[in-house]
Amino acid sequence: MSTRIKIGIVGAKFAGEFHGDMWKTMHNADIYAIADLDEKTRTAYKGKYSVGKDYDTYQKMLSDPDIDVIDICLPNFLHAEVAIAAMEAGKHVICEKPMATTIEDAEKVATVQKKTGRIYFYAEDWIFAPALVRAKEIIDEGGIGTLLYCKGKETHNGSHSPFAQTIKFCGGGAVVHLGIHAATFFYDLFGMPDSIVGVCTDGLDGNFVHKKMEGEDWGIGILTYTNGPRVLIEANYITTGGMDDIVEFYGTEGVLKVDMTFGNPLTVYSRNGFKYAVEKADTTKGWTKPAVNEHESLGYKDEMKHFLDCVEGSSAQQPGTTAETGLNALKIIHTLYQSNKEKKAVDL
Repeated sequence: MSTRIKIGIVGAKFAGEFHGDMWKTMHNADIYAIADLDEKTRTAYKGKYSVGKDYDTYQKMLSDPDIDVIDICLPNFLHAEVAIAAMEAGKHVICEKPMATTIEDAEKVATVQKKTGRIYFYAEDWIFAPALVRAKEIIDEGGIGTLLYCKGKETHNGSHSPFAQTIKFCGGGAVVHLGIHAATFFYDLFGMPDSIVGVCTDGLDGNFVHKKMEGEDWGIGILTYTNGPRVLIEANYITTGGMDDIVEFYGTEGVLKVDMTFGNPLTVYSRNGFKYAVEKADTTKGWTKPAVNEHESLGYKDEMKHFLDCVEGSSAQQPGTTAETGLNALKIIHTLYQSNKEKKAVDL
Protein backbone atom coordinates (compact mmCIF):
# COMPACT_ATOMS: atom_id res chain seq x y z
CA MET A 1 0.00 0.00 0.00
CA SER A 2 1.26 3.51 -0.81
CA THR A 3 2.00 6.06 1.91
CA ARG A 4 -1.25 7.89 1.23
CA ILE A 5 -4.40 5.78 1.28
CA LYS A 6 -6.43 6.02 -1.91
CA ILE A 7 -10.20 6.25 -1.39
CA GLY A 8 -12.78 5.38 -4.03
CA ILE A 9 -16.19 6.86 -3.21
CA VAL A 10 -19.28 5.26 -4.71
CA GLY A 11 -22.13 7.77 -4.77
CA ALA A 12 -21.54 11.48 -5.31
CA LYS A 13 -24.57 13.02 -3.66
CA PHE A 14 -25.63 13.68 -0.03
CA ALA A 15 -23.54 11.15 1.93
CA GLY A 16 -20.77 11.26 -0.68
CA GLU A 17 -20.38 14.98 -0.13
CA PHE A 18 -20.09 14.99 3.64
CA HIS A 19 -17.73 12.02 3.44
CA GLY A 20 -15.76 14.04 0.90
CA ASP A 21 -15.63 16.99 3.29
CA MET A 22 -14.13 14.77 5.97
CA TRP A 23 -11.64 12.99 3.70
CA LYS A 24 -10.23 16.37 2.65
CA THR A 25 -9.22 16.99 6.28
CA MET A 26 -7.14 13.80 6.48
CA HIS A 27 -3.38 14.15 6.03
CA ASN A 28 -2.83 10.55 4.93
CA ALA A 29 -5.69 9.94 2.47
CA ASP A 30 -6.76 11.09 -0.99
CA ILE A 31 -10.12 10.86 -2.71
CA TYR A 32 -8.65 9.03 -5.66
CA ALA A 33 -11.82 8.31 -7.64
CA ILE A 34 -15.58 8.86 -7.68
CA ALA A 35 -18.21 6.53 -9.17
CA ASP A 36 -21.70 7.72 -10.00
CA LEU A 37 -24.16 6.95 -12.79
CA ASP A 38 -24.75 10.62 -13.58
CA GLU A 39 -21.96 12.29 -15.57
CA LYS A 40 -22.91 15.82 -14.53
CA THR A 41 -22.85 14.85 -10.85
CA ARG A 42 -19.48 13.13 -11.25
CA THR A 43 -17.98 16.14 -12.99
CA ALA A 44 -19.19 18.52 -10.29
CA TYR A 45 -17.84 16.24 -7.57
CA LYS A 46 -14.42 15.97 -9.24
CA GLY A 47 -14.16 19.74 -9.38
CA LYS A 48 -15.28 20.33 -5.81
CA TYR A 49 -12.99 17.73 -4.23
CA SER A 50 -10.09 17.73 -6.75
CA VAL A 51 -10.66 14.08 -7.69
CA GLY A 52 -8.55 12.71 -10.52
CA LYS A 53 -10.59 9.74 -11.76
CA ASP A 54 -14.26 9.02 -12.27
CA TYR A 55 -16.28 5.95 -13.25
CA ASP A 56 -19.88 5.55 -14.37
CA THR A 57 -20.25 2.22 -12.54
CA TYR A 58 -18.82 0.88 -9.30
CA GLN A 59 -17.76 -2.31 -11.12
CA LYS A 60 -15.28 -0.30 -13.21
CA MET A 61 -13.96 1.37 -10.07
CA LEU A 62 -13.34 -2.00 -8.41
CA SER A 63 -11.02 -3.01 -11.26
CA ASP A 64 -8.68 -0.09 -10.46
CA PRO A 65 -5.68 -1.70 -8.70
CA ASP A 66 -4.57 1.57 -7.09
CA ILE A 67 -7.66 2.00 -4.89
CA ASP A 68 -7.24 0.81 -1.30
CA VAL A 69 -10.65 1.55 0.23
CA ILE A 70 -14.16 1.69 -1.21
CA ASP A 71 -16.44 4.16 0.58
CA ILE A 72 -20.09 3.29 -0.05
CA CYS A 73 -22.41 6.33 -0.04
CA LEU A 74 -25.34 4.83 -1.92
CA PRO A 75 -29.04 4.15 -1.21
CA ASN A 76 -29.58 1.42 1.39
CA PHE A 77 -30.54 -1.36 -1.01
CA LEU A 78 -27.13 -1.20 -2.73
CA HIS A 79 -24.99 -1.32 0.42
CA ALA A 80 -24.64 -5.09 0.64
CA GLU A 81 -24.18 -5.67 -3.08
CA VAL A 82 -21.33 -3.17 -3.41
CA ALA A 83 -19.67 -4.17 -0.12
CA ILE A 84 -19.56 -7.83 -1.14
CA ALA A 85 -18.20 -7.04 -4.61
CA ALA A 86 -15.58 -4.67 -3.17
CA MET A 87 -14.26 -7.15 -0.60
CA GLU A 88 -14.14 -9.90 -3.21
CA ALA A 89 -12.11 -7.50 -5.36
CA GLY A 90 -9.59 -7.17 -2.53
CA LYS A 91 -10.66 -3.74 -1.27
CA HIS A 92 -11.34 -2.61 2.27
CA VAL A 93 -14.85 -1.22 2.71
CA ILE A 94 -16.51 1.67 4.51
CA CYS A 95 -20.28 1.46 4.40
CA GLU A 96 -22.87 3.98 5.53
CA LYS A 97 -25.74 2.72 7.71
CA PRO A 98 -27.59 0.39 7.53
CA MET A 99 -25.29 -2.33 6.20
CA ALA A 100 -28.21 -3.87 4.25
CA THR A 101 -32.00 -3.76 3.96
CA THR A 102 -32.50 -7.42 4.91
CA ILE A 103 -30.96 -9.70 7.53
CA GLU A 104 -30.10 -12.21 4.81
CA ASP A 105 -28.03 -9.68 2.88
CA ALA A 106 -26.34 -8.45 6.05
CA GLU A 107 -25.35 -12.02 6.90
CA LYS A 108 -23.86 -12.40 3.42
CA VAL A 109 -21.73 -9.31 3.97
CA ALA A 110 -20.47 -10.67 7.30
CA THR A 111 -19.68 -14.03 5.70
CA VAL A 112 -17.74 -12.48 2.82
CA GLN A 113 -15.79 -10.29 5.25
CA LYS A 114 -14.62 -13.35 7.16
CA LYS A 115 -13.82 -15.23 3.96
CA THR A 116 -11.82 -12.44 2.33
CA GLY A 117 -10.18 -11.04 5.46
CA ARG A 118 -10.78 -7.51 4.19
CA ILE A 119 -11.58 -4.82 6.75
CA TYR A 120 -15.26 -3.88 6.77
CA PHE A 121 -16.05 -0.59 8.50
CA TYR A 122 -19.64 -0.09 9.58
CA ALA A 123 -19.83 3.71 9.62
CA GLU A 124 -21.76 4.58 12.80
CA ASP A 125 -20.80 8.16 13.59
CA TRP A 126 -22.48 8.30 17.04
CA ILE A 127 -19.77 6.01 18.43
CA PHE A 128 -17.22 8.71 17.60
CA ALA A 129 -19.26 11.83 18.43
CA PRO A 130 -17.06 13.76 20.91
CA ALA A 131 -19.95 14.52 23.28
CA LEU A 132 -21.01 10.87 23.43
CA VAL A 133 -17.40 9.71 23.89
CA ARG A 134 -17.13 12.08 26.86
CA ALA A 135 -20.51 10.95 28.19
CA LYS A 136 -19.35 7.34 28.15
CA GLU A 137 -16.20 8.31 30.10
CA ILE A 138 -18.33 9.96 32.79
CA ILE A 139 -20.61 6.92 32.98
CA ASP A 140 -17.66 4.52 33.15
CA GLU A 141 -16.23 6.55 36.03
CA GLY A 142 -19.49 6.06 37.95
CA GLY A 143 -20.38 9.74 37.63
CA ILE A 144 -24.12 9.11 37.51
CA GLY A 145 -24.14 5.81 39.36
CA THR A 146 -25.82 2.69 38.02
CA LEU A 147 -27.70 3.27 34.78
CA LEU A 148 -31.45 2.81 35.06
CA TYR A 149 -32.82 4.22 31.83
CA CYS A 150 -31.40 5.59 28.57
CA LYS A 151 -32.99 7.10 25.51
CA GLY A 152 -31.70 8.14 22.13
CA LYS A 153 -33.41 9.72 19.17
CA GLU A 154 -32.74 11.12 15.73
CA THR A 155 -35.59 13.03 14.15
CA HIS A 156 -36.17 15.48 11.31
CA ASN A 157 -38.79 16.32 8.68
CA GLY A 158 -38.00 13.62 6.13
CA SER A 159 -35.28 12.20 3.90
CA HIS A 160 -34.01 14.00 0.81
CA SER A 161 -33.72 10.72 -1.06
CA PRO A 162 -36.48 9.42 -3.36
CA PHE A 163 -35.30 5.91 -2.44
CA ALA A 164 -36.42 6.52 1.16
CA GLN A 165 -40.05 6.49 0.03
CA THR A 166 -40.06 2.77 -0.84
CA ILE A 167 -39.49 -0.12 1.57
CA LYS A 168 -37.85 -2.19 -1.18
CA PHE A 169 -35.09 0.39 -1.51
CA CYS A 170 -34.81 1.64 2.07
CA GLY A 171 -35.73 -1.41 4.18
CA GLY A 172 -38.37 0.44 6.17
CA GLY A 173 -39.01 4.03 7.16
CA ALA A 174 -37.69 6.41 9.78
CA VAL A 175 -36.68 3.66 12.19
CA VAL A 176 -34.23 1.88 9.88
CA HIS A 177 -32.99 5.14 8.39
CA LEU A 178 -32.61 7.20 11.59
CA GLY A 179 -33.23 4.88 14.55
CA ILE A 180 -30.34 2.68 13.43
CA HIS A 181 -28.00 5.25 15.03
CA ALA A 182 -29.41 4.76 18.53
CA ALA A 183 -29.76 1.01 17.99
CA THR A 184 -26.08 0.71 17.07
CA PHE A 185 -24.88 3.05 19.82
CA PHE A 186 -26.73 1.20 22.58
CA TYR A 187 -25.73 -2.18 21.14
CA ASP A 188 -22.12 -1.02 21.37
CA LEU A 189 -22.69 -0.09 25.03
CA PHE A 190 -24.84 -2.95 26.25
CA GLY A 191 -24.92 -5.71 23.63
CA MET A 192 -28.11 -7.39 22.39
CA PRO A 193 -31.26 -6.69 24.40
CA ASP A 194 -33.32 -9.54 25.79
CA SER A 195 -36.60 -8.27 24.34
CA ILE A 196 -38.01 -5.40 22.30
CA VAL A 197 -41.38 -3.67 22.12
CA GLY A 198 -41.88 -1.61 18.96
CA VAL A 199 -44.64 0.80 17.98
CA CYS A 200 -44.74 2.57 14.61
CA THR A 201 -47.08 4.38 12.28
CA ASP A 202 -48.41 2.16 9.52
CA GLY A 203 -46.98 3.76 6.38
CA LEU A 204 -48.84 5.53 3.56
CA ASP A 205 -52.25 6.73 4.84
CA GLY A 206 -51.37 5.39 8.29
CA ASN A 207 -48.52 7.88 8.63
CA PHE A 208 -48.83 11.15 10.51
CA VAL A 209 -47.44 13.37 7.74
CA HIS A 210 -45.79 11.43 4.88
CA LYS A 211 -48.75 9.79 3.18
CA LYS A 212 -46.76 8.69 0.11
CA MET A 213 -44.04 6.97 2.12
CA GLU A 214 -44.41 3.19 2.34
CA GLY A 215 -42.43 2.98 5.56
CA GLU A 216 -43.29 4.53 8.92
CA ASP A 217 -42.75 8.24 9.56
CA TRP A 218 -42.65 7.70 13.35
CA GLY A 219 -41.51 4.83 15.53
CA ILE A 220 -40.19 3.94 18.97
CA GLY A 221 -38.67 0.86 20.49
CA ILE A 222 -38.25 -0.14 24.14
CA LEU A 223 -35.25 -2.40 24.66
CA THR A 224 -35.11 -4.49 27.83
CA TYR A 225 -31.87 -5.80 29.31
CA THR A 226 -32.32 -8.28 32.16
CA ASN A 227 -29.15 -7.09 33.89
CA GLY A 228 -29.05 -3.58 32.49
CA PRO A 229 -31.05 -0.42 31.89
CA ARG A 230 -34.24 0.05 29.96
CA VAL A 231 -33.53 1.80 26.66
CA LEU A 232 -35.86 3.86 24.47
CA ILE A 233 -34.99 4.59 20.85
CA GLU A 234 -37.02 6.99 18.73
CA ALA A 235 -36.97 8.00 15.08
CA ASN A 236 -39.37 10.16 13.12
CA TYR A 237 -39.87 12.27 10.02
CA ILE A 238 -42.39 14.60 11.67
CA THR A 239 -39.98 16.95 13.46
CA THR A 240 -39.67 20.41 11.93
CA GLY A 241 -36.86 22.89 12.58
CA GLY A 242 -33.87 20.72 11.64
CA MET A 243 -32.33 17.40 12.62
CA ASP A 244 -32.67 16.77 16.36
CA ASP A 245 -30.28 14.24 17.93
CA ILE A 246 -30.68 13.73 21.67
CA VAL A 247 -29.21 11.06 23.97
CA GLU A 248 -30.01 10.91 27.68
CA PHE A 249 -28.81 8.71 30.54
CA TYR A 250 -30.54 8.40 33.93
CA GLY A 251 -28.64 6.83 36.80
CA THR A 252 -29.01 6.22 40.52
CA GLU A 253 -26.68 9.17 41.26
CA GLY A 254 -27.28 11.59 38.43
CA VAL A 255 -28.49 12.48 34.94
CA LEU A 256 -26.50 13.08 31.75
CA LYS A 257 -27.99 14.73 28.66
CA VAL A 258 -26.37 15.16 25.25
CA ASP A 259 -27.75 17.48 22.55
CA MET A 260 -25.65 16.74 19.46
CA THR A 261 -27.30 19.00 16.88
CA PHE A 262 -28.52 22.05 18.80
CA GLY A 263 -26.19 21.92 21.80
CA ASN A 264 -23.77 24.59 20.60
CA PRO A 265 -22.88 28.07 21.92
CA LEU A 266 -24.03 29.94 18.80
CA THR A 267 -27.48 31.55 18.72
CA VAL A 268 -28.61 33.85 15.89
CA TYR A 269 -31.63 36.02 15.20
CA SER A 270 -31.93 36.90 11.50
CA ARG A 271 -34.64 38.80 9.64
CA ASN A 272 -33.09 38.05 6.25
CA GLY A 273 -31.94 34.47 6.79
CA PHE A 274 -28.59 33.05 5.73
CA LYS A 275 -27.21 30.04 3.85
CA TYR A 276 -27.26 27.16 6.37
CA ALA A 277 -28.14 26.47 9.99
CA VAL A 278 -28.36 22.72 10.57
CA GLU A 279 -29.22 19.63 8.52
CA LYS A 280 -32.88 19.52 7.41
CA ALA A 281 -33.71 23.02 8.72
CA ASP A 282 -36.09 24.62 6.21
CA THR A 283 -35.48 28.24 7.22
CA THR A 284 -32.75 30.36 8.76
CA LYS A 285 -35.00 33.30 9.59
CA GLY A 286 -35.86 34.19 13.16
CA TRP A 287 -34.01 32.52 16.03
CA THR A 288 -31.73 29.63 15.07
CA LYS A 289 -28.79 27.72 16.51
CA PRO A 290 -26.47 27.23 13.52
CA ALA A 291 -24.24 24.17 13.72
CA VAL A 292 -20.55 24.68 14.46
CA ASN A 293 -18.34 22.04 12.80
CA GLU A 294 -21.45 19.90 12.33
CA HIS A 295 -19.81 16.86 10.80
CA GLU A 296 -17.07 16.85 13.42
CA SER A 297 -19.51 17.14 16.33
CA LEU A 298 -21.53 14.24 14.94
CA GLY A 299 -18.39 12.10 14.88
CA TYR A 300 -17.62 11.81 11.19
CA LYS A 301 -14.09 13.21 11.34
CA ASP A 302 -12.94 10.95 14.19
CA GLU A 303 -14.74 8.05 12.53
CA MET A 304 -12.79 8.47 9.29
CA LYS A 305 -9.51 8.94 11.13
CA HIS A 306 -10.07 5.69 13.03
CA PHE A 307 -10.76 3.82 9.80
CA LEU A 308 -7.53 5.09 8.27
CA ASP A 309 -5.58 4.14 11.39
CA CYS A 310 -6.94 0.60 11.10
CA VAL A 311 -6.04 0.34 7.41
CA GLU A 312 -2.51 1.53 8.22
CA GLY A 313 -2.32 -1.00 11.06
CA SER A 314 -1.73 1.58 13.81
CA SER A 315 -5.02 0.92 15.59
CA ALA A 316 -7.25 -2.06 16.34
CA GLN A 317 -10.76 -1.77 14.91
CA GLN A 318 -13.33 -0.68 17.45
CA PRO A 319 -16.01 -3.36 18.02
CA GLY A 320 -18.80 -0.89 17.21
CA THR A 321 -17.56 -0.57 13.62
CA THR A 322 -17.51 -4.22 12.58
CA ALA A 323 -19.75 -6.21 10.27
CA GLU A 324 -21.03 -8.09 13.32
CA THR A 325 -22.20 -4.82 14.87
CA GLY A 326 -23.91 -3.76 11.65
CA LEU A 327 -25.69 -7.12 11.47
CA ASN A 328 -26.86 -7.05 15.09
CA ALA A 329 -28.01 -3.42 14.85
CA LEU A 330 -30.15 -4.39 11.87
CA LYS A 331 -31.53 -7.36 13.84
CA ILE A 332 -32.62 -4.93 16.58
CA ILE A 333 -34.44 -2.78 14.01
CA HIS A 334 -36.13 -5.77 12.36
CA THR A 335 -37.20 -7.12 15.76
CA LEU A 336 -38.73 -3.72 16.53
CA TYR A 337 -40.67 -3.96 13.26
CA GLN A 338 -41.73 -7.52 14.11
CA SER A 339 -42.99 -6.39 17.51
CA ASN A 340 -45.00 -3.58 15.95
CA LYS A 341 -46.56 -5.99 13.45
CA GLU A 342 -47.37 -8.66 16.05
CA LYS A 343 -48.45 -6.11 18.71
CA LYS A 344 -46.37 -7.78 21.43
CA ALA A 345 -42.90 -7.90 22.92
CA VAL A 346 -40.47 -10.06 20.95
CA ASP A 347 -37.58 -11.92 22.60
CA LEU A 348 -34.21 -12.03 20.91
